Amino acid sequence: MHKPSSTLTQREHQIVALVVEGRSNREIATRLGLSAQTVKNQLSVILDKLGVTSRVQLAVYAVRHHLDGGGLEEE
Repeated sequence: MHKPSSTLTQREHQIVALVVEGRSNREIATRLGLSAQTVKNQLSVILDKLGVTSRVQLAVYAVRHHLDGGGLEEE
């Protein structure tokens, strides 16, 4: 289940950080200037890379492995 997270891109780290915050795909898309479909596709890739099957598992994995920072700056 736990694959190395070093394969995530900076954008994927940003998406993970927003998932940890509880943001919806639409909110993530708006925040990052992407389409909701792009966010959905990126999330599928992230879940596959990390070997998790849900947003909840992703959030838990991210917190445990300190992936929830994502380099996002407060607006």
